[in-house]
Amino acid sequence: MKTSAREFNCARCHIQVVICSFCDRGNIYCGRICSRRSRVLNHCLANQIYQKTIKGRQKHAQRQRRYRQREKEKQQKVTDQGSNDLPPNDLLPSVPSEEKSQKKGQLYCHFCRNAVSTFLRNGFLRHHQEDKGHNSSSWPLGP
Repeated sequence: MKTSAREFNCARCHIQVVICSFCDRGNIYCGRICSRRSRVLNHCLANQIYQKTIKGRQKHAQRQRRYRQREKEKQQKVTDQGSNDLPPNDLLPSVPSEEKSQKKGQLYCHFCRNAVSTFLRNGFLRHHQEDKGHNSSSWPLGP
């Protein structure tokens, strides 16, 4: 039996993604690249907000003073630039195309590439836990 899967659009690049229930951890991004880029963007926005505060401005000014002092102490003048290293002339290893080996019309998990059911969810799976406080042995018997 094929595993169930969820379909969603990446929160950053908006491509359609299919993810199996084994890989699904509440993902909202299509992969590591979108996840990291979004994190960097959010980090930059947080820094901008912080630097607009008085404390942030003071810390930024101190950091800039220390940086200018270090640069002043270096004062190495270099007139010639070194040449760039040439890239090696290695051949890339041949990788069989996954597209050819997959059946037409079959859906695969975007992350683990395993076949999934063609019936897709739009929402998350909800794992309910038994209510431990309300089991039958802890309830008092009738009056």
